[in-house]
Amino acid sequence: MHYIAWASLGMVGYSTVTLMVKLATRTGDLNAFAVLAIATSMVAVAAVANAWLGGSFAGLTVSDLGKPGALYAYAAGVALTIAVGSLFKGLSLGPATVVVPVYGMFIVGGAVLGAVVLGEPVNVKRAIGMVLAVIGVLLVAS
Repeated sequence: MHYIAWASLGMVGYSTVTLMVKLATRTGDLNAFAVLAIATSMVAVAAVANAWLGGSFAGLTVSDLGKPGALYAYAAGVALTIAVGSLFKGLSLGPATVVVPVYGMFIVGGAVLGAVVLGEPVNVKRAIGMVLAVIGVLLVAS
């Protein structure tokens, strides 16, 4: 499947997550971190199964767990924990119409980090798009 199709599927999935988290916390049966624990446990099991069945761990040794790729993976795990935990808590406290657009600014943040840290090209069209995305979030969230 093409990377745009994967990104689109991810967008649909994350959009659905927002709705489900709001519904789950709105009932009062579970707090945001209980919902997070359930949801991320399901993601963890699926990710491990996918990696295992896909052969991603074949030939991996304990020493590989200290290599730069693994260290970046640990850092990604910390960042993702903070990001998703904050999203779930924000959704439990405020309206999705404000929380989601603000959270969605990670798209611009990721694009900026891609340009600054990874040296990926930013042309005028992309820069204008990022500025318009920020303006759009400000308009939607206000």
